[in-house]
Amino acid sequence: MKENSSSALYSGYIIDGTRMDETPAQMLEECMSPGTADDDSAEGHPADTIIDESSDPEPGCVRHDGASVMEYLDLILAKAGKVRSVNPAFPDFSTRLRLAGAIIDSLWAEGHFRLENLRINAAWEWDSAPVGNMAAFYFSVQAASEYIYDLGTSLAAYSFRDRPGPCRVTFSASSVSGQSETSGYSEESAGFTFDDNGEIPEDPDDMFSEGLPDGFAGRPDDSSAADKGTSTGEISGKHKGSWISHERKCPDKALPDQKSWLIYIPFDTCSHRLGGSLLEEVTGSSSDTCPEIRDPDYFIDCFEVVRELVEDGVIIAGATVSDGGLLTAAARLCRKTGACIDVSGIVASYMEKDIVKILFAEIPGILVQISGNEYDYTDSQLLLQDVAYYPIGHPGKGDGKISVVHSSRSDVAGILASLIGGIDSSEGED
Repeated sequence: MKENSSSALYSGYIIDGTRMDETPAQMLEECMSPGTADDDSAEGHPADTIIDESSDPEPGCVRHDGASVMEYLDLILAKAGKVRSVNPAFPDFSTRLRLAGAIIDSLWAEGHFRLENLRINAAWEWDSAPVGNMAAFYFSVQAASEYIYDLGTSLAAYSFRDRPGPCRVTFSASSVSGQSETSGYSEESAGFTFDDNGEIPEDPDDMFSEGLPDGFAGRPDDSSAADKGTSTGEISGKHKGSWISHERKCPDKALPDQKSWLIYIPFDTCSHRLGGSLLEEVTGSSSDTCPEIRDPDYFIDCFEVVRELVEDGVIIAGATVSDGGLLTAAARLCRKTGACIDVSGIVASYMEKDIVKILFAEIPGILVQISGNEYDYTDSQLLLQDVAYYPIGHPGKGDGKISVVHSSRSDVAGILASLIGGIDSSEGED
């Protein structure tokens, strides 16, 4: 379809008979930081018109067995660490989920920064041959550019590589000072190293360990930054005083404190749906609806208040909720301690009776551990920003086992039951 791997970025597109207003490169250049966008970026790149049609999701609404959630979890954990392909039927969802996950991963870093201090690296590896794939690529770029812009961050670099096989998009977040001020397009992968199979090699030491993205800048006055593999640089304007390190501020493994709380915070207000999820990949099922991740303002509120809690040392440990959903994040965070996860509050809040959707829908968010002494402070900070949160249990006794319970009782009934039973309980919402 293309003579040059970059021509997909600079070509015009006609999708489902409609000519698109911008090329992918134009959309991405609009997200570049001020002074870094290249107005002449299309020069020297052959361009044509790509005609394609969008892929429709397979019709169907599979109901999974709520009694099999642990079996589903085992199947999902077997794929942990693998780079997922983009489902051509859900390019918007797949892209926003990966972008949100990369940004949330930066929350756990040592440093002092806000969302606007981050810049995004994006890399697409795409098979242009199958019908529907190039339409999916266009919509993936469109989703990424819109989300980056709406979140108030910016793009540092992007790349496109045409190769047979699964279609993938990968993101990483970096600091403003950690990137050179150059044009965004690069023939090389934007900050990622793939193996011969197109995978990003996983860490053999710990398949659950959540490393921090490449490209973080060290603290400007930190003389040991170079020894830690970080770069340093002065940051001016709204970024002055911001710094980020490769080091984690809080671990990705819960401590064995049974009096501490596990708190779930979704970063979007969308409904629980399983279309395009890892659960459907491992079970071979399909649904025609996916989560609609389209509330950037709420994401910003969540990110900023949680980042303050991280910097203040309130959060003991944390995990990103992304691929595999909430239960997968719980298995990662509590892989040593174990935990009994109670999702009754989530069921009541969303009025969602399907426990499988609650546990495996891929809504970006976090699962954190806080001490019992910090519960009231955390509650006040989250409610002050109108951020919904759900206390879902406590770390276990160290057996590493994860279990799930839930009740269909109303909020009032749950509170009364807690009072009668003498249990200190909080709903976590207004």
